[in-house]
Amino acid sequence: MDVVITSDRTMITDHHGKEFLGFMTTAPPIFLPEKIWMSIAAPKIKVNEIGEPCQAPYGLRKIEAALLDAGIDAAVIDPDHLSKHPEAKVVAIGHHDYFALGPPSSEWWVLTGKEPVNARSFRKFMESKEMEYFRRKGAKIVVGGPAAWQWLYKPELIERWGVTTVIDGEGERVIVDVVERILNGEEPPKLIQVGMDEVPSLDEIPLIKKPSVNGLVEISRGCPRGCRFCSVTLRPLRH
Repeated sequence: MDVVITSDRTMITDHHGKEFLGFMTTAPPIFLPEKIWMSIAAPKIKVNEIGEPCQAPYGLRKIEAALLDAGIDAAVIDPDHLSKHPEAKVVAIGHHDYFALGPPSSEWWVLTGKEPVNARSFRKFMESKEMEYFRRKGAKIVVGGPAAWQWLYKPELIERWGVTTVIDGEGERVIVDVVERILNGEEPPKLIQVGMDEVPSLDEIPLIKKPSVNGLVEISRGCPRGCRFCSVTLRPLRH
């Protein structure tokens, strides 16, 4: 397999089939040990023989679909099973809130003074022996998703964790080019910021090939409201 697509446990989970339990991952453990908190909010999920989870976050499924449609050998892989794919040349990572800088994680951090479990879980993932192996062997690490902007505030972690490319914005159009460059031995850009004229059209957004977490679907992108404080309004409306 050329590309493994993955994230930490707060993302690769089905929240016991109850989506709103996922909001517990945006808070620190309250009145419970972290291990128990995580077992409630983000339990391990069933995987197949190669480590593919039976469900995966919708955004990761879109990236997987774009790569598969381009003929690239790629799959979403559970973080506990990355060692089954030592040959991977690219590790693609997505997250809703890498460093707990977005809502509601940031509110919990302010209210409690404690780091939410999503940020803690992601840090453990990036410092795991599996990710260290990929760094040592020269695999390229590509990060993106709705929280990609947070990496711009953590340049020291880009260096520390060997991140090759940050994709800030909708990734379906650009991920194939980035991966093909890597597979061809070329160096991709360090930062790609996808502008309004570069987002995929409705016809260019691929259909997912495998189940999303709890059957979630996407019915639109962008927003017609035009609020100046919200990044979603920077994307054209498609539905």
